[in-house]
Amino acid sequence: MFDLLVRGGTLPDGRVADIAITGDRIVATGRVEGAAREVIDATGDLVSPPFVDPHFHLDATLSYGLPRVNASGTLLEGIALWGELKPTLTQDAIVERALAYCDWAVGKGLLAIRSHVDTSDPRLLAVEALIDVRERVRPYLDLQLVAFPQDGLLRSPGALANLRRALSMGVDVVGGIPHFERTMAEGAESVRVLCEIAADLGKRVDLHC
Repeated sequence: MFDLLVRGGTLPDGRVADIAITGDRIVATGRVEGAAREVIDATGDLVSPPFVDPHFHLDATLSYGLPRVNASGTLLEGIALWGELKPTLTQDAIVERALAYCDWAVGKGLLAIRSHVDTSDPRLLAVEALIDVRERVRPYLDLQLVAFPQDGLLRSPGALANLRRALSMGVDVVGGIPHFERTMAEGAESVRVLCEIAADLGKRVDLHC
């Protein structure tokens, strides 16, 4: 007997299929015969693998209007607003907003998120908060964190040390923002440094380019 049988769902390629699940594994697809403890009639519904968000900023989620609205609607003003908001952030507020967003995401079928987390603040409040969130949502959401020197790896004092600390705390991926350095040469140098750090630690790289 299966634990769950989803009957007659439409797959992304247009085929109609049953999906049988035992434990946390799909054990049969297609035209499935047999009984199940629970049966869901998915006739007319899309049944797909979970959606993936490969680029998000969970430390800034649900912060519209804090500390003010982005009047120009531009990325540069958005970055400036984030700089204004950072000194007022608390770990509890970041956790609360991030958990609320994760619930929304899962409700829409999004079960994997790669989120950048700003490491420019020497307190690393956002890093601590999102590591906490990652552990809380682990049973139902794959949350991967990227150490992100928002103010520039070489441009911002202490950014390199902060990024290394964040990685030592358990952040998963090495991030960067080369176009935010002062010159093209420093942008290229930041890419070299970040890739070397990633290679030394055996971590992946995810740079804003």
